[in-house]
Amino acid sequence: MQYNQDSKFWHFATLVADVILLNLLFIVLCIPVVTIGPAVSALIHTTLKLSEDENRTIIKPFWNEFKRDITKKMVLWIVYLVLIAAMIYMAQFYWNFANNNVDLFRTFGFMLFVLSVLILVTTIVASIIGLAMTTKYFSPIKRLIKNSYLLIIVMPFQSLIMASAFVITTIFFIYQTVPVFLFFLVIGFAGLAYTFASLIREFFTKVK
Repeated sequence: MQYNQDSKFWHFATLVADVILLNLLFIVLCIPVVTIGPAVSALIHTTLKLSEDENRTIIKPFWNEFKRDITKKMVLWIVYLVLIAAMIYMAQFYWNFANNNVDLFRTFGFMLFVLSVLILVTTIVASIIGLAMTTKYFSPIKRLIKNSYLLIIVMPFQSLIMASAFVITTIFFIYQTVPVFLFFLVIGFAGLAYTFASLIREFFTKVK
């Protein structure tokens, strides 16, 4: 039996295999936690290239981007991680506050809880945008963080799509933990990065 390497099925099968391999590389390099930032940058860089040309190799560009300017990417990730951790703590605090027996405190606590969750999701989206910008722009960390939040304001529709994907994934993970875990273990992270490649390019067009 002969295989037509120019067929749509062959291209699709090759793309799926590349995305699975990318996902594995990403997960392995995220294990130290502090290297999640460089790993995210490398994943975004490689999926952008892959979406432009499916015949590209993936291991070399992924590794080259991972180690390029790795210290700045780690520091940038740590800053975002601290902000995310702070928002998680605040959300938990205000959720407990919302369970107060006093109606006024309950209402006030719930409002602050919702605000904390909104800021948390915004920060997660900003961290993805900020780390994505490190693949293309050599800006200081302070400017990267500032621009990542500004881009959310300038491009609310694209930001909402990314935020919705995160929220929906979180909800599914809560109620269907094992299937969602297996999905991300096999293909999920790289699959989402590949899917959002066009959105990332749109963010780049707004950066000067």
